[in-house]
Amino acid sequence: GREQFHGLGSMYCRGAAAVILTYDVNSLQSLTELEERFLALTDSASADCIFAIVGNKVDLSDDCALPPDENRPEKAVASCGSKARKQVHAEDAIALYKKILKYKMLDEKDVPAAEKMCFETSAKTGYKVDYLFETVFEMVVPIIVRQKAEGPPQTVDITDYKPAKRTKSACCA
Repeated sequence: GREQFHGLGSMYCRGAAAVILTYDVNSLQSLTELEERFLALTDSASADCIFAIVGNKVDLSDDCALPPDENRPEKAVASCGSKARKQVHAEDAIALYKKILKYKMLDEKDVPAAEKMCFETSAKTGYKVDYLFETVFEMVVPIIVRQKAEGPPQTVDITDYKPAKRTKSACCA
């Protein structure tokens, strides 16, 4: 069923100032699928778009020695007994980030460092979710302010619509 929605990604990313690409840290296939589909998404984003690569579901991995996080309640840290083996590591996300930069022909010195733009989170427990959004937000706001200062908006104001005056055709007069 995902194929029917595949084309919608570029519509949602058109002119985007930030794109958050998310995969499951416990599924190498999810990273592979993300990598196969990310090129089309990056084409419709703005030229100075910020990309974040996010591994989710760290709460389900066997690598559950999660560092303390003030945003995560202590009861959210479960025991490691029945955890899945983590299949995707930070180095894999960094490699994907660098592929995006290469595809977009961006110089690594002109964009945020890969280590700063690759995150591991847990949407279920909230682990590092706030940190992810705060980091992206801090980078995106200056881009949006600069874009607004540079020129007119990229939208059409339909309230300025004036109907064209109709004239009689010469053949029917």
